[in-house]
Amino acid sequence: MARKKVVQTTEYTVTRIAYCVGDIPDELSKLAQALGDLRSELWNKYGSLQAWGIDKNTIIKNIRNTPELKKLYGAERFNLSSEIWERTVQAVIDDIHAVQEAAIVQVIRKIYSIFKPEKKQVVKGKKTILVDHLETSFRDEVIKSLNSQEWQQYPLISRWVRQYYKRGHTWVNNQIVINTTGNTMKGKVSRKGKVTTYQIPGFMDGKKVAWISIPILTGRITPKAGRLRFIINNSPIVELHYPKTTKIEVSPNKDSLGVDKGFTEGFYGSDGIAYASGLGSVINDASDRRTKKNKKRQKLFAISIKVAPARRQRILENNLGRKKAGKLDRKKRYYITQLIRTDTKKIFDSYGEVVAEDLSKYIKGKNRAKAVNRRLNEWSKGELQKALDEISLRKGGVVKLVNPAYTSQVDHRNGTLLGKRLGDQFLTFDGVVLQADQNAATNIKIRGSDLKITRFMNKEQIHRILLERTALFLADNGHSLESAVSMGWLDEKHHPQGKPPRRRR
Repeated sequence: MARKKVVQTTEYTVTRIAYCVGDIPDELSKLAQALGDLRSELWNKYGSLQAWGIDKNTIIKNIRNTPELKKLYGAERFNLSSEIWERTVQAVIDDIHAVQEAAIVQVIRKIYSIFKPEKKQVVKGKKTILVDHLETSFRDEVIKSLNSQEWQQYPLISRWVRQYYKRGHTWVNNQIVINTTGNTMKGKVSRKGKVTTYQIPGFMDGKKVAWISIPILTGRITPKAGRLRFIINNSPIVELHYPKTTKIEVSPNKDSLGVDKGFTEGFYGSDGIAYASGLGSVINDASDRRTKKNKKRQKLFAISIKVAPARRQRILENNLGRKKAGKLDRKKRYYITQLIRTDTKKIFDSYGEVVAEDLSKYIKGKNRAKAVNRRLNEWSKGELQKALDEISLRKGGVVKLVNPAYTSQVDHRNGTLLGKRLGDQFLTFDGVVLQADQNAATNIKIRGSDLKITRFMNKEQIHRILLERTALFLADNGHSLESAVSMGWLDEKHHPQGKPPRRRR
């Protein structure tokens, strides 16, 4: 399959939030509830495989032109204007397609790990070499089929799709989506001082639209381009989520940096610098504080069961609420996000490319203590990768993901499995002590240009390659794998036959 052309952009888009000023109209909540019912019905209908590979505008035309679908999902059933109905349908189908795209990524990983491209002979100079024959490759054929519903003719691909794509439902009933560039929205946005007033189409009053005015404090700008989303939260406060386009600040430095994602610090670079240091202490403190608090709450709850109903209700309302706990949790998340993103920006100010581990795959762990599992569940590895992806786009940088297998168990100086990691130290076979995280980060950087170890390769294949490199290195120095194990250079778990037998003297 031909590689897509990479278009160099000079701008990026982020989502910003502005807040409503003044009273919230009652019609707004009723409109959000009606749109929530529409959103739920659409997810029930198209949240399975029915919207797979079908354009959202095609789905809208089918609903409008098919009497049965129009009766169930049309604007008339919910008494909505055509404009706001269409924007909601578009947003729902976009969300469904986003979930399907996430499943396609997982299926493509499986395809690349199982199917290999066909080879053809090509004469290059005086030599005949084998190259990938992309035109007749079955792997590329099944990958192309994922763009439509043709994959259903392949039983194995069908099983993988159903394994990774779980049909969805939604109960979101507090959002209103509009598009200020539509014809019916012209002249419906006004500004006075720092407040922008939006008039959005509400329910239908006969053949006329009942417009709803919402004043939003937007400051010096007037958001009126693209898709706008009004969200009514529990406060209740109306939030306006709108897109903001900003120019990319390209870093002049094109050097590459390998980063090891960690728990104690967010990233440890191959340059020996710890980025987002202190992340582990924030997570540990928050986890321990919440555990102590929950133990005390559980005692109160046990007491409330044994007392009179009136006193029980008083305890539940005044002592076991979630407002303060939710506020502390949000404060912690905001602090972690700021800590990670501040130092991630420093990385892209100095480097043009970052090589990182691909930790999106579920890793089967060991049986750990409850306290350790609790703290690891707080680990913001998703926020770390999100920060890399978003800030690299804003700074014009590149993020390259590599296979994480054995990156912390390899000596970066020779690329072998000789040595052992103990905490923050990596003990090499020749007695040199390396910083373990920096060693792992350097291995990650080297793996970015390793042609044999690919991103989606399983760990058994990687272990076989590393063991071959270790055996070659030992052979050049007059040793074997057995002698390396007996001398303590190589961990016995890496030996192909396990622990070798001891030689009799």
